Amino acid sequence: MKRIYQAFFVLLFTVFALSGCSDSKTPQEGDQYSVIPTPMPEMKGITEIFSLSCGHCRKMESILPEIKKLTNSNIKQVHVIFNESAQKAAFIFYAAMVQTDNNPSHALVEQLFAFVQDSPKDMTADQRKAAIDKIFHDNKLKSPYELTEAQQKQVFKMFQQSEDIVRNAALESVPAFLINGKYLVNTSAHKNLQDLANTIDYLKNKQ
Repeated sequence: MKRIYQAFFVLLFTVFALSGCSDSKTPQEGDQYSVIPTPMPEMKGITEIFSLSCGHCRKMESILPEIKKLTNSNIKQVHVIFNESAQKAAFIFYAAMVQTDNNPSHALVEQLFAFVQDSPKDMTADQRKAAIDKIFHDNKLKSPYELTEAQQKQVFKMFQQSEDIVRNAALESVPAFLINGKYLVNTSAHKNLQDLANTIDYLKNKQ
C-alpha cells in the first residue's frame, strides 16, 4: 500500500511539474506584454514602432526579416515623431512609404538608417539633400523634396497616425511591437529571437 501511495504522489508531482512548465511558456501580461491604455481595434496585425535615429531600432531592422519568417507574418512599420530630429527622419521614411504601397524594401530602410545615423555631422544642407536624393533615385523613387501635394498630404496623415499610436499606447521607448492595436510587446523581456516570435504569435491569436 505504501508503495502505491508513493507511486501516486510521484505521478501527481510529475503532472504538476509538467503543467507548471507548460504555463511558464505562455507569455504573461505585465511581463512579456501589456495591454495599452487606449486600444485601437482598427489596427489589425503586427506593427513595429521605431525611429531611424534609434540604434536599437537599426539592430531590430537587421533581424526583422527573420521575425517575419518565424511568425509567418507581414509586419507594418510606424515611425515615431518624439522630437524635431525624429520628425525629420519620419518625413524621409514616410516619403518612401507613400511611394511603395506602405511597404518599402528592407534594403531601402537599411539605407535610410545608414543615412540618418552615419552621415557626417558637418554635412551641409546641400550635401544632405544630394545624399538623400541619390538614395531615393537609386531605388527608382522620388526624393522627399519632389513629392506631389497629394503625397505630402499622405505623409502628414501618417504623422497624425504616429502621434495617435504613441499617445494611445503611452509609448516611451522604441523599438516596440503593437499587436492588433491592443497588445504592446516588451522586447527586453525575451531571451532570444524565437522567444520574441512566440510571444508575437501568441498575441496575434489572443482575443
